[in-house]
Amino acid sequence: KVDIAALMAMGNVTDGEKIFKKCAACHSINKGGKNNIGPALYNVVGRKIGGVDGYKYSKALVAYGKNWNFEELNGFLIKPAKWIKGTKMAYAGLRKESDRASVIKYLNQNSDNPLPLP
Repeated sequence: KVDIAALMAMGNVTDGEKIFKKCAACHSINKGGKNNIGPALYNVVGRKIGGVDGYKYSKALVAYGKNWNFEELNGFLIKPAKWIKGTKMAYAGLRKESDRASVIKYLNQNSDNPLPLP
């Protein structure tokens, strides 16, 4: 099991914003942002997985039944297709722990109610 507090301590929001540019090809992050190739990601941290209205998710994501907490986001971002088998997200993943932590911090900040960091 990953020490999520130690992992999250490696990241920073400024780097996360830069790294997110890769994600922005398919996802909006702004409040009120529209679904794109991928679902809108504003308020994603803490949200039910597969929980954006009007977005057509893979059956695998809808059936997953968990929330996007820090651990789930970290696992998914390592290699989406391995973490949730059957996801439509074709992205290869972020290998570096500090990159994942930074993106997750950036996602968390783009929320009406950012979660406390672990």
